Parts: sequence; C-alpha cells; structure tokens
Amino acid sequence: MKIKSIFLFLILLLFSCKNETEKKINSSNKQIEKHKSESVIIVDTLYKLLEKAKTKDTLEFSNQEPFLFIKSGNLFSKNQKSAIIVNCPSDTVYKIELYNLVNKEWKKTDELNDLEVPYQQYEIEFKDYNFDNFKDIYLNSTSSNGISMSKGYLLIVNSLTKKFENHLETKNLNNMFPDKKTKSVLVDSVDHSANGKIVWNLIYKWKNGKLINTNKKLKQNKFTKQKHLLTAVF
Repeated sequence: MKIKSIFLFLILLLFSCKNETEKKINSSNKQIEKHKSESVIIVDTLYKLLEKAKTKDTLEFSNQEPFLFIKSGNLFSKNQKSAIIVNCPSDTVYKIELYNLVNKEWKKTDELNDLEVPYQQYEIEFKDYNFDNFKDIYLNSTSSNGISMSKGYLLIVNSLTKKFENHLETKNLNNMFPDKKTKSVLVDSVDHSANGKIVWNLIYKWKNGKLINTNKKLKQNKFTKQKHLLTAVF
C-alpha cells in the first residue's frame, strides 16, 4: 500500500511539473509574440512618420506603449534637417537614432542602443552645450523630488561627422545648463546647513574634449535661478 501511494505521488508530481513547464513555455511564447507585434507597430509607424516628416518643417510624435518618440526639423542647425528617434528595446534601456535629410531621403548617421534610462522619466532637450553653434542632446535619466535635480546623458552631436559623442563624465551632474556668454556649463549642487539649503552653480568648462570642474562656484539667487544666468567674475 505504501509503495502504491509513493508511486501515485510521483505520477502527480510529474504531471504537476509538466503543467508548470507548459505554462512557462506558453507565457514565454506570448511575450515573444508581444515583442514581435510591438516591433511591427514601431517599424510601420516610423516609416509613415519619416515619410511625412520630409515635407513638414517640424514634426513631433510620442507614444507610451510601446514607447516611441520622434522629432524632426532643424534640430541642430538652421542648414540641416534632422530627425531623432527614441524607443525602448527593454524596460530600462533607450535606443536613440540620428537621421539627416540628404537629397530628399533620410540617411541614418548614428545610433546608441545601450542608454540605461527608466522611460517613465523621459525628457529630451536640444541645446548647444559645447558652444560650436550646433545643438546637442540632453536625455534625462533620473529626477529627484524636492529641489528638482535632473541627471542624464549629454550627447554632443559632432557638427562634422553628425555622430554622437556620449560624455559619460557628465552622467552624475545635476541640472546642466550651458551659458553661452561665458562658454561655461553650470551644474547645480545643494549644501545643507543649519540655515537651510543653499543651491550653488558649479562652473564647468570644456578642456581637451571633456567637461571639467573649474572648482569655482556661484551662489544661486533669484537672478541665477531663472535660466541660470551667470554674472560671476572669472
């Protein structure tokens, strides 16, 4: 009787394992099909949007699920029509592509596909961070509560090669803002004291292709807080 009970238990265990395995396989297959379906949607949408963008001065489109962002126009210079495409190969990674319109056709000039960013905090800005009269890209990765502190990727767009230069030395810098007047990039820093919080503008400058801390800073006041206008003496 004991042997029969053990035998019956083993049979039930075998069927249970089989069912669990089948469930995992089915779940995995559904995920694969979902990703395939999303990929088809993205490719089809991109093709239509890029075709439309050829005849538009500017075009911007965003979608949450599946995540997709596209913007076109004179994004970097007045003389070149470009397009930026951002999507998420996974939940925590961005892929960003750069296109330029050449002879009425879109030419892909560069892409980065390993930018670790939670897309729920997606934000992109186009500003000239290295003061070559050619705008660059800032892609937000994290934002804090309280005194808003944004960190992210600074992607310098090379004006000659039209390719990205990912400056990882800036990844932990808060609220980067390019000040054209002094050719400096201002970075926010917070000091906590008995009198409360003091926000400083740390002054960074470009040296040998890297953004370097000059070890100079400016106390942020009602004037500097708005657009970080810099009036300090160097």
